[in-house]
Amino acid sequence: MEHQPDLNELHTRFSTHEAQCEERWKTIFSRLQEIERKQDRLQFLLLGATGTVIIFLGSIILTLLNG
Repeated sequence: MEHQPDLNELHTRFSTHEAQCEERWKTIFSRLQEIERKQDRLQFLLLGATGTVIIFLGSIILTLLNG
């Protein structure tokens, strides 16, 4: 015959599970915020690099046209 957990044991197990899940979600949200910060920084750097390339190519075209 299997052991049937009583109500107090189920409550304790559920409370423990709930606390562990809450901690996991905090960790997940923290990691997501870090990923979003890195993504924003990467997007900013990419935009800057794109602008630099456009200006560089434009100056080459102007030099060739005025050459």
